[in-house]
Amino acid sequence: MVFKYSVVVDTLRFLGYDALESPQEVFGAIKEAGYDGVDLPGDLGPVSVADMKGILARYALKVPAIQGAWAYFHAGENRDLCGADESARQAGIRYAKRGVDMAVEFGAPYFSLCAAQPPVYETPFPTLPVATMWQNLKAATHEICRYAADRGVTILYEPLNKYEAYPGIMTLLSDASRLIDELGVDNLGIQPDISHMHYGEASIPDALRAAGARIKHTHINETNRYAIGTGAADYRSIIRVLKEIDFDGHMGVYMPLTTQDIFWLSRRGYGGAGDPASVNPAERPPLAPHLEWPIRYLSTLEAAVDAERRVYGV
Repeated sequence: MVFKYSVVVDTLRFLGYDALESPQEVFGAIKEAGYDGVDLPGDLGPVSVADMKGILARYALKVPAIQGAWAYFHAGENRDLCGADESARQAGIRYAKRGVDMAVEFGAPYFSLCAAQPPVYETPFPTLPVATMWQNLKAATHEICRYAADRGVTILYEPLNKYEAYPGIMTLLSDASRLIDELGVDNLGIQPDISHMHYGEASIPDALRAAGARIKHTHINETNRYAIGTGAADYRSIIRVLKEIDFDGHMGVYMPLTTQDIFWLSRRGYGGAGDPASVNPAERPPLAPHLEWPIRYLSTLEAAVDAERRVYGV
């Protein structure tokens, strides 16, 4: 099976482009570059659901996943499902339910959580015992999954790196697998992010292989957050393992950080839905090359891996 590709549209702000401010321009470029889907943020800001659905239909783009915003600097509020703040936990649950409803409206099979994330980093030692935070996370996830199951949506956990998450909580794919096993629900899966995995996994390919069929959607995010292929990730091995485990979801591609200046020019920032970004179009890099490069790079590696698998099979 040939991989399918989507763009995590929030990350276009790394280039100075706002998909919610100019969706027709951005989604037209995404389609022309060869993608068949877009991962939408859990808050559409100035764009109505009806308008967004019309634009997506015009460009024949699917919505594989709705990406939740969890960190305080992404969301503008504390939605932490792990910590001691019960009001934050309830805010996170309410937000997740809204995200599930949004997934239903767009026909997206998945809604993602990155909810083991404190409002202020607690590295290297968290305030609460890890066992207590685990039970908080488990209870909140169970409620969210129950709500999502009634609506035909699967919840995906994206383990974060140990510097952004609570240390010891949902920082490895094995943590997500453990949560799935303990909850025993059918609508909970994993959304690995290659950049986050780089900081904690002993081997990215081995961790993907162990997670197996639990992986439903993948974030292709270079380890240095710049262009795909410029960091430390071994994408040939990653693709080989995803083929081995019969991965049939989308490869959700992150756009690269080009310069810090472009990133900080955005008042809205990554994951937010406040005032529109204020980036001078003349200061932005052209969009097309940054959209075309990752899909060309990954498709070339995928073709090479497929050829190797055929030869080795013989």
